[in-house]
Amino acid sequence: MKIRPLLLLASFAWLTAGCSPAPATDLSDPVGSAATPATTPTVPTPTAASTATSEPTAEPTATPAPISFAQPDFVFQGADPSVPTLPREPSASFNNLYINPGGVLFHDGQFHMFFNSFTKWPGLVEIGYAVSPDGYAWQLAQSQPVITSAQIPFGENASDVSSVVVLDDGTWVMYFHTVRDGRIGLATAEDPTGPWTPTADPVLIGGPEGAWDEDGVYWPNVVKTESGFYMYYTGESFSDKAIGLAQSADGVNWAKYDDPATTAAEYAESDPVFVSEAGWESKRVSRPRVQFTPDGWVMIYAGAAIDKRGLAISTDGIHWDSYPANPILTPDDFPIPGRKTWDTALLYHDGAYFYYMEIGNLSGTDLYLAVHSGLLAGDDP
Repeated sequence: MKIRPLLLLASFAWLTAGCSPAPATDLSDPVGSAATPATTPTVPTPTAASTATSEPTAEPTATPAPISFAQPDFVFQGADPSVPTLPREPSASFNNLYINPGGVLFHDGQFHMFFNSFTKWPGLVEIGYAVSPDGYAWQLAQSQPVITSAQIPFGENASDVSSVVVLDDGTWVMYFHTVRDGRIGLATAEDPTGPWTPTADPVLIGGPEGAWDEDGVYWPNVVKTESGFYMYYTGESFSDKAIGLAQSADGVNWAKYDDPATTAAEYAESDPVFVSEAGWESKRVSRPRVQFTPDGWVMIYAGAAIDKRGLAISTDGIHWDSYPANPILTPDDFPIPGRKTWDTALLYHDGAYFYYMEIGNLSGTDLYLAVHSGLLAGDDP
């Protein structure tokens, strides 16, 4: 079980733990304007970026019983699974080399995707908006980007959308991370097509010098529940990676999880909730994609080699059990041989897990969908 933080070691190569591929030339130009929209959604004003901590609202008094797993069976979709569910150029306005799924959700009877489109990494990112009736066949809701990283007031024009939720009042909230310095921010809109208004400052940043996440926080995945909002993210320190948790009552102001039982200096202000223990992870776990489902808290994550993905389940969102036969997805499973994966998105809907994967190589990436139907917690495999 992933319960106690470990000291993470070792450095990594760009291809095994980096972001998306990075040719030297940027072939795209910013679109849209950084001007402030005329209308602003009524959401709480965020406080300064938080390294403060709070205990989870439902932390158990004892370690939960071990999880029993059903056999995961993620099947790539389509009559020809080698055909992407969304290609890198879904319209003439998006003519970049790479695409990743960004944030995906189901709302008001349809699937919504806010994808990242780019050619240089780090560099300008154009965020597109697509909708789907079934989660597989997508069409653009508008041909132009709804926002670009050029409109984010921090992050040096290099920000990547990673999660999207809808508040109870109908406000859309988009969460992104800055890829150069690892800060998490958000933007809001009254309508998914925009205009989107980013916050002036980050809402979550890395810890102080010596902390387990001192080098930044990345890849936020926000889950909305009846008791509040949970953000799972990657924390980095000297090229080591672990997965942390922050909580919020409003989706805007965040506090990191802190285990009062840990006394080491790197955990003085906050703690990871998931760290590497398996050999294939090689001391590094990252890019958490989390959903709250009938199985409990379900996470698919990357190890040191980011083209291998593992499964973990938790009953409380803090203590995690890993699937014994991890990784559950490797390049041998991909619909196109010899390709890698970078960013992904996970969505649970109507008894099925939809896992969107950016798959390709340095020449370009496209989006593919793998689906597991039924429960993931059950009898041991």
